[in-house]
Amino acid sequence: MFIVDEFLNVLSYHEDPRERRYDCRIQKNRTSLPPLIERTVVGLLRRRLDGRTTDSPLTAAPNASIVVRAIPLTGSGAAWVILVERLRLRRHLQALAQRFGLSSREREVLGLIAKGATNSEIARTLNIAESTAIFHVKRLLAKTNSRNRTELVSKAVG
Repeated sequence: MFIVDEFLNVLSYHEDPRERRYDCRIQKNRTSLPPLIERTVVGLLRRRLDGRTTDSPLTAAPNASIVVRAIPLTGSGAAWVILVERLRLRRHLQALAQRFGLSSREREVLGLIAKGATNSEIARTLNIAESTAIFHVKRLLAKTNSRNRTELVSKAVG
């Protein structure tokens, strides 16, 4: 969670200790949003200024695994709360597993891929060899007819 001023300078920041994505974290001694988040927020604010949206809060998904929400703070000038949240995958993973006949291990691997894990991180998490993790990833890509991890995750998200 970020609280930013009208120039998107970070006034306050709370990091989820479980977050593994580096593109969602502030680097030490920085007062600006991470680039992925900043691009998303700027796009949301442009849509609002262009009159294409009047919704509050503003919401966008910059990639297949996170959602960014920009919520204006009332009575504070132009300050915003920026929430970065993981997409909920359980329902989609179950539907994808049934549709493509995924094993329980493949579902575990898919869940880790959706969280941004590399092959070596998958191997460490599941206590398997990295070559086995690579094998599971390749099987998932083949079973779901996906060209890459991004397409695989987008199918899992729905």
